[in-house]
Amino acid sequence: MTALTQTERDKFLRKHLRHRLTLLRTLRQRKRNGHNYQGQGDIYRCVKDSNLNAVRLILDFLGLKGEFDGSDYRLTASKRKAGPKFADDIKIDQFIGRLLTPADVPASSQRILAGVYKRADKELAHLTSTFNEKFNEEDVLIEAATAVEDLLQRFLYAPQREQLPPMDA
Repeated sequence: MTALTQTERDKFLRKHLRHRLTLLRTLRQRKRNGHNYQGQGDIYRCVKDSNLNAVRLILDFLGLKGEFDGSDYRLTASKRKAGPKFADDIKIDQFIGRLLTPADVPASSQRILAGVYKRADKELAHLTSTFNEKFNEEDVLIEAATAVEDLLQRFLYAPQREQLPPMDA
């Protein structure tokens, strides 16, 4: 794990993570604004996949991942990977001194986060014949994105007396 300077930390929080938060929030924001995707299925798929990808990416940043244990989805801790390939990975432990654990996540959010993570992990990295359709529903994706935002606010931004940055315009 590489120590970050205060300048690097600030840049990450205000620029890099802000961009990922925009990907996370777009589906929810477009729905709130009454955006009509009729005749724009390609854009709708891009917006949904950006949400799916951002949930997975940020859960990884937080130190969490989803697994399917054969009967249900569960949220588990994901340890920081060692080796030169992962030396430049940025994770929350570089800001707060630790990765999150499932105990940090409200029980009511754990299954949804695990299912969305697993869908993203399976679907976005390669083509597959296995899908968990429940975790591709718009409302479920929005709920997962909202839970991820809450975790970021509570564990990353609030301790620094900051608020989540706004969406990119």
